[in-house]
Amino acid sequence: MAQEAVTVKFLPIIGAAVVALIIGGAAAWFLKPEPPKEVVAAPPVEGEHHEEQFEEHMIKDRIITLADPGAKRYLKLTLGLMVRDLTPKPVAAGGEIEFIAYSEPETTDGIDTAAPKPKVLVLPNILKVQDVITTTMGSKRVDELNNEIGRERTREELKGRINAVLPKEKQVTEVLFVDFVIQ
Repeated sequence: MAQEAVTVKFLPIIGAAVVALIIGGAAAWFLKPEPPKEVVAAPPVEGEHHEEQFEEHMIKDRIITLADPGAKRYLKLTLGLMVRDLTPKPVAAGGEIEFIAYSEPETTDGIDTAAPKPKVLVLPNILKVQDVITTTMGSKRVDELNNEIGRERTREELKGRINAVLPKEKQVTEVLFVDFVIQ
């Protein structure tokens, strides 16, 4: 009899605990955050270029004699060339991610641990490019270069002539006059 009284006494407490656990579990189930959706990139389409990369090249301190009749005029010129690089980049087979292993030596005794120097970009046919710049700019008169319209025409002319001597994978998209002094 004493045992029945104890059981009856704890029955509402046990029932309330079971109900609380069920409600808590249901709340946790419905309120849990959704896992982030997996983003899958679309496979590349053959024959289509997906990533354009630009290289900056400086043609520094060119001193050119201008084509002014009767007067010796000089142009000091530094050009900036923005070159689009369309050379194909190596891609892992089947769109897989390619991992490159890197291990640091255990000791650095006598080993140069400085960061690697950035790769120096070399413009193909640089001698032909410099010749195009010299001949094109050397054929100009001061009155052609003293106004914005003339300089813009010269930029476009340089771009066309430089692109003619560069390979199709590397084409100039913009010619910038970084330093332009007529004397």
